[in-house]
Amino acid sequence: MYCSIEDIRAEGVTEEQANDARLSELIALACGYIDRMTGQWFEPREKTLRLDGTGGETLPLPLFLIRASSVKADGTEISDYVLYDRIGAEDDRSYPRMKRKVRWPKGDLNIEIAGLWGYVDEDGEGGYVTPPLIRRAAMKLALYSFPSLGDAEAQEERNMRWAMLKETTDGHSYELSADVLAAMAEGAVTGDVEIDQILRQYAASRVRMGVA
Repeated sequence: MYCSIEDIRAEGVTEEQANDARLSELIALACGYIDRMTGQWFEPREKTLRLDGTGGETLPLPLFLIRASSVKADGTEISDYVLYDRIGAEDDRSYPRMKRKVRWPKGDLNIEIAGLWGYVDEDGEGGYVTPPLIRRAAMKLALYSFPSLGDAEAQEERNMRWAMLKETTDGHSYELSADVLAAMAEGAVTGDVEIDQILRQYAASRVRMGVA
């Protein structure tokens, strides 16, 4: 999760307004929405992805690969690659990629990469944390269920634009109205300027992939 129940409590949400289970649902919805809108995730997750071989020396990745545990090309395990996995001053997170001195074989979903993925910050102790702006976006999305905590007029305007028709907590999904879909087509994602700017900033480039 990109923010915690304690984060939401610190913003003034009481047990009477929502118990921990309800806050967990709201946070999960917010995180799922952020993932879908950006096309990536912001915590370390072990996944195996299959990508199209480019036929060139550079293989663009759809997500930032923190570390690889296995790389296969056309079903054969390989190790002659360089992973650009720098976080910090020399940052590869916005352009994740691998390179080989020989060309990656061209094909459809013929490259299989298993490893730890996610657009994360280093925590200074050898671990990884969610970027602060994503944490803030998740908190704000969760807090929209408590309009009394913010500016009433701004909340009302935002809620009108949001126009959520259905919320499914177990599947972590939203059903949005035509007004919101139209706003998204114009470059807005939620109707909240700050959140929209954050989500656009962290949106991933599109690379064809499959999940093995």
